Amino acid sequence: MLKKLLTCSTLILSIYFLRIHHVGAKTDFELQFENFSCKSSENSENPIERYNCGLNKNVKRRTLHMEFSMREELKEFDFHIGIIMPRRPVDFVLLNLTVDGCHLLSNKNQVPLMRLSREILDRYSNFPRQCPFQRGKTYYIRAFRLDLSLIPAMNMETPVRLKFAYMRRQLPMLHGKIVARVQRTTIAKRKD
Repeated sequence: MLKKLLTCSTLILSIYFLRIHHVGAKTDFELQFENFSCKSSENSENPIERYNCGLNKNVKRRTLHMEFSMREELKEFDFHIGIIMPRRPVDFVLLNLTVDGCHLLSNKNQVPLMRLSREILDRYSNFPRQCPFQRGKTYYIRAFRLDLSLIPAMNMETPVRLKFAYMRRQLPMLHGKIVARVQRTTIAKRKD
């Protein structure tokens, strides 16, 4: 009985200390944006009226922004996202997914990573909680900076490329790419 109790106590303490180390280790990394660009298709059926994408000018704490408005109400669309980690000889595709955009907005029937993405997006955007996107209203993502403590653990410095597209009837309305790097913070480097 005593042996089982000691084993159980040791296991609980081990999990506790691993959890503390895990939380501490995640805060040692940050996502640094290097580039953010987007384009709208010239398709005559494209409901995007105007758009703007980019990074702020502060090199040390880069944030991204995106704004767009519609020339007509958008009641249905698809959202495509691809997350690629460049590797030699073949890039590692972390995620390559197209989802119903209205379900993404309402956070229904989503894979956990997409659900988490929607929750993070709520802090920085005025995107609607459900379709439609209204005609003439400016939708935005402003001062977005990803807090790595909110996502699954990543314990490596690595470049990351993200591609996205808002699509209607399998044609891209607005698409773009983000180039970033997961890197150790300067505070973590000083600890070593």
